[in-house]
Parts: sequence; structure tokens; C-alpha cells
Amino acid sequence: MLRGMNQKLPAFFNLSDFVPGLREAVERESLNLKKLIRVATPVKDPQKHPNPAADRREICLFDGAHSCVWKIDSLRALFRGDKQPPTLGDYPEAYNDVFMLLDLHVMEFSRVFGDRRDAEMLEIYSNLRRRPDGKSLGPAHDYMWQAAALILGTRPLSQAEFEAVMGRLERSCRTFEMGPGSKNYVATIHSTLGRAV
Repeated sequence: MLRGMNQKLPAFFNLSDFVPGLREAVERESLNLKKLIRVATPVKDPQKHPNPAADRREICLFDGAHSCVWKIDSLRALFRGDKQPPTLGDYPEAYNDVFMLLDLHVMEFSRVFGDRRDAEMLEIYSNLRRRPDGKSLGPAHDYMWQAAALILGTRPLSQAEFEAVMGRLERSCRTFEMGPGSKNYVATIHSTLGRAV
């Protein structure tokens, strides 16, 4: 689980940046903004019975002690403004918190269901960029769709910024992909963030 992160990120979330529906859900259930709020992993028994969310638009968020359900219609509805992103090179510092939050969700899903292949993550990020509200590709896609919703709900990002972030993640997966079964992208996330969590 994401141990230690709750104490290391006291200013990671700012309630004034939240979209109204998420702000209401978080306040109603008293989620602690000094802890790392994340999408709950959709399982009954992680070893035997995966239980993907019946409707990805109903997002269960968890702070380690409390949870709330936030309902949304689409990712597109969460885009805010028309800001243009900077060029996101090899070390895209402009959106470090966004990349970290997505990476932590990749780690969480992998912890429960096993590491995802590079090609699968590439397809997920590509679909999120090109068709944010497109048809589900399966449980990993739905979970990352919900993680993307959490990011868009807690940070004012334009469609162009969101597409740039997803495009940068696509390039990472393509760089790490060494064959149809390679899992180098997730392995790199584990080695980079694994010591911190």
C-alpha cells in the first residue's frame, strides 16, 4: 500500500482547486487533505476475486481511513481553461505532481493485479489522450480513467495540458517497450517510487 506518502505530502491537495462535486464529497465524508487521497482499488479479495468497478463514473476515493464516492459524467467535463502546456521533455517538471499521482495509481493497480505490460499501458494512455471518454478497455483502463478523473478534479488542467501529459506517458511506455511481454515501464515506476512508499 502507499505507506509513508500520507506524511510526506501535506500540501499535495488544495481544496480550493477541487471541482465543486468533488469538494462536496470530500467535505461530506471528512477526507483528510493532509493524506494522499487516491482511487480505491476495485477488489473484493485481491487474491481470488477481482471486482472491477461496475460503473467507472462512480469513483471511490480513500485517504487511508475514510472514503467517499464521487460521481462524474465524463473526463471532458472536468477540463478547465485553455492553458497551453510547455514542451514536456525527458524530465517534465511542470506537472510533477500529476505524473506522480498517476504513477502511484499504476503501482497500486499492479500491487493487486500484477504489473501491466508496456504495450497495455501505452494503449491506455493513448486512449485517454485521444478519446478520454471512449469505451472501456478493461479494468486497468477503467482504474486509470478514475485516476485521471481524480487529477482533473483536484487540479485545474486544460484539455491541451491533459493531452500533453498523456502523450508524455505514451512516449515513456514506447521507450521502455522491448517486446510484447515487456513490463519495463512499471518496473521503472517501482524502482523510482517504491522506496518512497
